[in-house]
Amino acid sequence: MFDIDIPTLALASVFIAATFAIFFYYSLKGKKARKEFAHKFNQFISGLNLNPNIKEDWRNRYVLGLDQQNKILVYCDFGENGKQLAIALPEVSKVDISELYLEPANAANSRKILENLALKVQFKNSNKSAIQLPIYSAEEYSDLLGETVLASSWAKIINQQLTK
Repeated sequence: MFDIDIPTLALASVFIAATFAIFFYYSLKGKKARKEFAHKFNQFISGLNLNPNIKEDWRNRYVLGLDQQNKILVYCDFGENGKQLAIALPEVSKVDISELYLEPANAANSRKILENLALKVQFKNSNKSAIQLPIYSAEEYSDLLGETVLASSWAKIINQQLTK
């Protein structure tokens, strides 16, 4: 019928095993990064004695959480210049979506490009300045992974909590 060439079979097996090893390595690396990310977040909220009922994370870097019982909004950015914030909702007047677009240089291309996306938290006390909670930055990421939907849903969730 057909002959099996042993050296070709051996070489193909080595290439297949090497390819599999690469995918396996990156899978383990991703799981380790997610585990460290979750550990940092849990450490932060346990230090504040918070238990967020609603939480969402994205890009293995950002987390938004809401502790409805204590009325606390938690935001964490575990990037290079990261920040962790716990914001008391009774002090907040409203939350808006802040979008900054890059305008094209030529008038023929009317398509705007999203440069920055953030949640803008405004406080009842006018002496306290508004806080920007970054959701997406084009400097750090080349594409959107649902951050616009995420920002609008969180603005809605937070504003509903403010009316209760």
